[in-house]
Amino acid sequence: MRTPLFAPLFWAHRRLRAHQLGVTLIELMVGMALGLFILAALLSLFVDASAQSQNLARSGTQIENGRYVSELLRDDLRMAGFFGETSLAGVSYSLPDPCATVPTGWSAAPFTVPAPIQGYGPSDTLTCLTDRKAGTAAVAVRRLEVGQVSPASLTGMNTQYHVQYSYCTQDAAASRLVFAADPTLFVLRNRACTTTNSVRAYVSRVYYVATCNRCGVGGDTIPTLKRVDLVGDRLILTPIADGIDDLRFEYGFDLDNNGSADQYQTGLSPTGAASSWANVMTLKAHFITRSVDKATGGGLATAQTFTLGGVGEVNTASDGYTRRAYSSVFQIVNPSGAREVQ
Repeated sequence: MRTPLFAPLFWAHRRLRAHQLGVTLIELMVGMALGLFILAALLSLFVDASAQSQNLARSGTQIENGRYVSELLRDDLRMAGFFGETSLAGVSYSLPDPCATVPTGWSAAPFTVPAPIQGYGPSDTLTCLTDRKAGTAAVAVRRLEVGQVSPASLTGMNTQYHVQYSYCTQDAAASRLVFAADPTLFVLRNRACTTTNSVRAYVSRVYYVATCNRCGVGGDTIPTLKRVDLVGDRLILTPIADGIDDLRFEYGFDLDNNGSADQYQTGLSPTGAASSWANVMTLKAHFITRSVDKATGGGLATAQTFTLGGVGEVNTASDGYTRRAYSSVFQIVNPSGAREVQ
């Protein structure tokens, strides 16, 4: 009997089908294990990439906050001691309370203006800074607004204090300036002695570090640079930058009256020329920024020791937050410039 020509093909097809019936349980388990291993590796890579992205964003925010604070302090401190165009020859400097809602420190006779800069160390108390972080410094800045306004533009309900100088030689010497909130009191005249002189608003503010941005019930614990401004007869609190963990200052005192800093101190010396805040010509600001939320990944938020110039070392806790230190030097242009031209 002859074998059909298609018989070898039939048996080859049967053998191929036998090999394609499926996989064993061991093969299935090995395949699943390899798949889970690859999936876990991909998931770990994704988590690490996400954590690195968050840490980079966190670091960028800290750097941006540090630059912003440095620029803000520079611009404001450069204007400290701007008291208008009048000569400050023979002037005395007062130290008014920056927490007072009725400002003082101005006088025509004897001619007196507030000190442009006044520092407060970690142990000094200011009653209006109820949320101030312990161990940090504060600084009061005083000046006049650059823009001038006419006394006639001030309303009778005005509570903002302004300063008016007399440029008229016919005005009494005892009326060299008027410091008041009542517009009717501004009667000093201009150089032509034909009309009342313009006035400038008084600026008094304090920079400090608070323990929180939003304090009280439902608030947070984010250390924040804040500013207290005297506006009219009220103290207005303004958060400036989140994540400012510490703030310290060194003051450059002029000892020989040439407008340049000869000695840096963290406060007034007990005796000598440096014992007056009016002699501060430059200021070194040291501050530490802290991330708003905790860092992801080990080794990023360990305890650190920062050396802040003449302030010394500042130790931070290993609490999960990342920190950076910044230092800037600012010239107090108005008082230093006046001494340089003498």
